[in-house]
Amino acid sequence: MKGLSITGFIISILIFLLAMYLQFVVVPSVASLERMMDSSSGDGFDDLSRVMWGRAHSMKVNLGMITLFGGILPLILCVIPALKIKNKLAWVGVVLSLVAVFIGLLHGTHMFS
Repeated sequence: MKGLSITGFIISILIFLLAMYLQFVVVPSVASLERMMDSSSGDGFDDLSRVMWGRAHSMKVNLGMITLFGGILPLILCVIPALKIKNKLAWVGVVLSLVAVFIGLLHGTHMFS
């Protein structure tokens, strides 16, 4: 059980870091491109900004889906030792993976749009 909790904790840290990158780097850049696309005056940058926004939005959704499904694995790996032997490391892994799953739901699906 200790090995299971350590493995789940390490994976949950990695997925949590990916979720923080998504939340604080990718999402603001997509919003910035969207504002740039809206304020574009149509002087040739209109098509380029639309392509850039489309690709950035696609990357945001893809990273959200990776975060969502990647967060489910450490959640399962950590919840078993957390409930059976009350391992604190596993509880931290559960919390981190729940945050990652929520951020994945937020940006990977259109559930909260």
